[in-house]
Amino acid sequence: MLTALSISLILMFFRAPSLAQIPPLKQLPIEEGSETQSAPEIGIEEDSETQPAPEIGIEEGSEIKPAPEIGIEEDLEIKPAPEIEIEEDLETEPGPEIGWEFLGSRELNQVEIHETKYKGECPGYSWSSREARFTSSTTPPARKRRVIVRNITRGVASDPYPFTDREYYEGRSSEGTRMSFGTKHHSKYFHVLNGENTFEYEIKERNRVIESGVLTAVIKRNVDVRQRDSYPITKSVCMNSEVPMSLCADIRTLTQYKCGSDWVIRSFIQPNTPEVGTLISNQTPYSVKYWINNRIQKLSSGSDRIYTNNFLNIKFKSCSVGTGDGKNSKECTIKTRSLERGKRYKFTVSELDYESVDIEDFPRS
Repeated sequence: MLTALSISLILMFFRAPSLAQIPPLKQLPIEEGSETQSAPEIGIEEDSETQPAPEIGIEEGSEIKPAPEIGIEEDLEIKPAPEIEIEEDLETEPGPEIGWEFLGSRELNQVEIHETKYKGECPGYSWSSREARFTSSTTPPARKRRVIVRNITRGVASDPYPFTDREYYEGRSSEGTRMSFGTKHHSKYFHVLNGENTFEYEIKERNRVIESGVLTAVIKRNVDVRQRDSYPITKSVCMNSEVPMSLCADIRTLTQYKCGSDWVIRSFIQPNTPEVGTLISNQTPYSVKYWINNRIQKLSSGSDRIYTNNFLNIKFKSCSVGTGDGKNSKECTIKTRSLERGKRYKFTVSELDYESVDIEDFPRS
C-alpha cells in the first residue's frame, strides 16, 4: 500500500510540468502571455480609451446639423399651395334671377311685412301688406303673357291654394299684387305664411306655358307692440238730443274718451244732473199770466224762466178784437200747448193786437 502511494506521487510529479504547459481557456480577445483582464466592452479595441458610442448618422469630427425640412429644397422660399379647382382670372357667373321683387327693397325673394299690435285701453291689431311683382331673367315680360303663382307651402289651404294671376307684358316684372299673411285664398290679397314659403309659377303666352318652376321666398313678420290709450273729445250737446242746438235750452259739456273715431270707452257730462231744463221767455211788452201743469204763473216782460219737469202743459189766454153789429167786440180764448222738454219757447203778441198772445220756438240769435 505504501508502495502504491509512492508510485502515484512520482507519476503526479512527472505530469505536473505538462499540466502547467496547457494554456487556460482563451478569453477573447486576450493574447497568450498577457495579464488576466476582464472581458472587454463590445466594439472597443485593446488598449483603446473608452469612448461613448457615436451618434447615428454623424461622421467623426463633423458638426451637428439640423435635419432638413421635408419637401423644401435648400435656399428655396416656401410658397402657399395653389387653390383647388379655381381657374386663374375667371369670374363666377350669377345664376338666373327668378322670384319676387318688392318695392323699396333691393333683395329678391326677401322682405319684411311690418304690423302693429296695440295694448292698453285700446287694444287691437293692425294688419299690413307689401306690393310684390314676379320677375324672371330667363323669360322676360312680353305681349300676351301672364304669370300664375301659387303658394304651395305646407300649412296653407289647398282647395284652392292661395294664388295670384297677373299680367306679364312690360318692363322687367309682372303687374303688382298685395302680399299679406293668411292661410286661405283671398280675392284682394295674396296670402303667405311667416318664414320660408314655396311657390309654383307658370309663365303663359296666350294658352301655352313657356316657363314653369318652383321657387322659395322668405317673408318675415315684424310685429311692433305699441301702447294705445283713449283720447278725450269735448263738445257741447243738448240734453235732449232730438232738439237742435239752436233751439236747445239745456246745453252741457260732454267729454268722451275714444279709441278711434267711433269706439267710445267712457264719457262724462257737466253738469251731471238728471233734470232737463225747458225755457219760457216773455218777449211781449207786458206781463203774461199762464198755467203750467195747472199751476198759475206770471212772467214779466223780457224775463225768462226754466222748468225741469219732464212733461209740460201750458195754458194762457189770448184775446182778439172784432166787429159785430157795428160795434167792436172782444173775444178771448184759452190756448193749450204741450211743450217739448229741453227746448226754448217765447211768448209773442201780434203787432196789431197786443192781447193776441201766442207761444212759439225761440231760436238763439
